[in-house]
Amino acid sequence: QCVKNLSVVICVDLSKPETIWTTLESLLNTIKLRVKKVIAELKRDCPSEANQLVAECLARYGPDHPDKDNLDIIPVPITIIGSKYDEFQNFDPEKKKIISKTLRYVAHHHGAHLCYFSSKMEALVMKTRGLLGHLVFKTQLSKTVVTDHSKPVYVLAGMDAMSQIGQPPAIVGSRSPLDQWKQLFLSTFPQEAEAVLPEDPTKDSKYNESIIDSVRIQKDEELERFKKLQERKMREEVSSGINAEYGGKEDERRGQTRGQSYVAEIVDTSIEPGALVFSIECRSFNARRFRLFLEACMFVQFIM
Repeated sequence: QCVKNLSVVICVDLSKPETIWTTLESLLNTIKLRVKKVIAELKRDCPSEANQLVAECLARYGPDHPDKDNLDIIPVPITIIGSKYDEFQNFDPEKKKIISKTLRYVAHHHGAHLCYFSSKMEALVMKTRGLLGHLVFKTQLSKTVVTDHSKPVYVLAGMDAMSQIGQPPAIVGSRSPLDQWKQLFLSTFPQEAEAVLPEDPTKDSKYNESIIDSVRIQKDEELERFKKLQERKMREEVSSGINAEYGGKEDERRGQTRGQSYVAEIVDTSIEPGALVFSIECRSFNARRFRLFLEACMFVQFIM
């Protein structure tokens, strides 16, 4: 049900074109696969809502849009934000043209909005804020289109066209316009090797935030103390219960009537995922009652 209220925002760094295509391609493919799966499940459970969701996205293009049959629209609102325009504006004009036209085509092909942004330029801050406000609160949206690559690009979904974007140079082996734009972009801006995420991204030194990190350390320490406290309480509760059940001298005397018998005393416990692990020292015990205890435990370690 959450997909009906979903909006996706993808941010690419205009000052680092060597990361743009890798970022866009991986994220868009992941979004596309996930949304496709969710829509299929929604169609099975509630076909009318699924069809309405798809229809709303297609409605942005209208029935007469010349490209509507040649697009691969993702049926949730997607916004591509090109950040650091203040640095990008000083790029070589030809490079700016390739980057802007490629981003326009990718956004148009997938049914996404495209907006350039810089935190150092108030006009772009206001325009981006308005776009995000529309995604969240459905506020009125500025429909002023800017496609000039020498200016901050701003194009809403359904308001661009392949004829306005233009065609990339024909490249041998390219099977589709999207593939042609990809090859042109990669030949101009070879992409960096995709970074390997650390096993625990919260400890990635590239994203240090002293205030947040100090609070995180404090909370980790509190959690560790809480776990140890709970473990100690569990050990005490189990130990007292077993000793009460099997530790009386009366049980030892009763057990003498039939072979050797023992009493179990818990000497150590520890918490493992999904189980309580006992270390048990065995002395004289009543076999039947002790077997019932063992059957209640998932894992038992004996110290004989």
